Amino acid sequence: MLNAKALSELLSKNSDQRLCKRWYLMTPNGTLLAYTQPTDMKDLRKQVAVAALSWQDHQQAEIGGPNSDLASAASTQRQLYTLIIESETSNVLVRQIQPELLLVLEGGVPPRKRTFGPQTTAEGLDGELLHDRAAADSASVSSLAGSTMSSAPAGGVLGLHRKKLDAMAAAIASDFEQTGFKMPDESVNKFF
Repeated sequence: MLNAKALSELLSKNSDQRLCKRWYLMTPNGTLLAYTQPTDMKDLRKQVAVAALSWQDHQQAEIGGPNSDLASAASTQRQLYTLIIESETSNVLVRQIQPELLLVLEGGVPPRKRTFGPQTTAEGLDGELLHDRAAADSASVSSLAGSTMSSAPAGGVLGLHRKKLDAMAAAIASDFEQTGFKMPDESVNKFF
């Protein structure tokens, strides 16, 4: 069983007002499980919805859409593992902990250049960029919410965010492995 209170405490202890503003644990469909406290719930729900929609859009683009004949083969070869959304005011990093469990870090950034535009980077398990697909798929991916795909730099604030995300994801995954926790598959438990 997931101990949401303990996870929320862990996430809260590893946040601050600048570098790691907020953490949350959610499902790919946007169910919020644990989060940094205290928090503005209205704003958090909005951010969770954005993260869930972005994740779903990029994940479907990587497997060729829900009706693709190549979906099952592509899902094992090019599975979305990390999604990085850089905006003017923050970096949002989404990492898959388990197939039905995502860890999100919302990190602060210094003021960006006036020419900065939002960027989204989708990566596979080994850090492989997932945007180098056929032209039709690339067009659909890059049109998602006006985002563009780019290679995430290793240094700077984004590099610090990635290190924090890697460490927190490893700690949570290790704990889940030790306790035997496995998030149930949401697609099997649909009641509506």
